[in-house]
Amino acid sequence: MNGAGSDTLTSRKVGVRESVGRAPIVAVVRDRDTEVAAGQAAAFLRHGLELVEVTFTVPGATALVRRLLAERAGSGPPWIGMGTVTTPERARAAVDAGAEFLVTPNVDAEVAAIAREADLYLVMGALTPTELVAAHRLGADLIKVYPLPPVGGPGYLSVVRQPLGDLAPMLAGGGFGVEEIPAYRKAGAVAFGLGTPLLGADDEETGRRIARALELARG
Repeated sequence: MNGAGSDTLTSRKVGVRESVGRAPIVAVVRDRDTEVAAGQAAAFLRHGLELVEVTFTVPGATALVRRLLAERAGSGPPWIGMGTVTTPERARAAVDAGAEFLVTPNVDAEVAAIAREADLYLVMGALTPTELVAAHRLGADLIKVYPLPPVGGPGYLSVVRQPLGDLAPMLAGGGFGVEEIPAYRKAGAVAFGLGTPLLGADDEETGRRIARALELARG
């Protein structure tokens, strides 16, 4: 791409990268009820999170992304991305919906190529040393180490990183609580994927949980 359109895309990718550094929580929306999912996304945005990931497991996920983008005033932050991008077809659908970053649970060269062509920030899922290196070589901007809790959590992340050298920065994912963030941060994660642990019984509690998560994530 050339010209102003290319500049806009590059600015968006840089903006997502800056948000990862400034507010390193990727808030995951995955409820099976579309309106519940919409409410969760609204709560995440209302309380200052800059990165909201709508997964393809949400019914009508692409429509929800379009809705959230339409409700946002101007460009990001906050940024609206799509997750569970497991196939090239989903990647193209996410691009068509206007997603501003992509999150995968797996390593997929075609998805990486689509993200690169669209100039989208790519969070690529990987777990084993082979997968981590592959995600890095495919150009992942952030490697989502997933799922961490079943394989040893922070201990696994710390050990698996040591022999691999200079890879892309890593996001800890897979289901853990807000108070576990410091352990993952100490193990080497620079960002953290969280969903329901950010949500409280009411909006006030949700706000407190999000504020706490951001405090711990920033260190």
